[in-house]
Amino acid sequence: MAMNRHMSNAQVCEQGCAAMCVLALRKPNNCKVIMDTGGALAAVQAMKTHPGEVNVQACMLLRNLVARTHDFSQTILEMGAEALIGQALASHRDCSDVGRAALRDLGCQVELRELWTGKKGGLSH
Repeated sequence: MAMNRHMSNAQVCEQGCAAMCVLALRKPNNCKVIMDTGGALAAVQAMKTHPGEVNVQACMLLRNLVARTHDFSQTILEMGAEALIGQALASHRDCSDVGRAALRDLGCQVELRELWTGKKGGLSH
């Protein structure tokens, strides 16, 4: 409710997304409550309203909502999450890993890069 009332305030949106993100982590029952009460929709709206604010990009929240409960993926995608995450990836370097992980967990096509293959030498102490 606070996010909906104060959508123009980036700090309120940031804190609301952060709180829901923590509540959704590995808690399918909490994810259901967040979905049922419009939390995901508020987060997506916050991403639309504040595209320049890296801490309002709710990639981790969206990932947490679907990581253990894939039933919510289609609903979140219908809210426009895929395009918004793509926009966050393009605009904010800090969204790179979590944005790609969110897309993957939502069932979207995503290019994952292997950072180290171990082919050019071994590890040494």
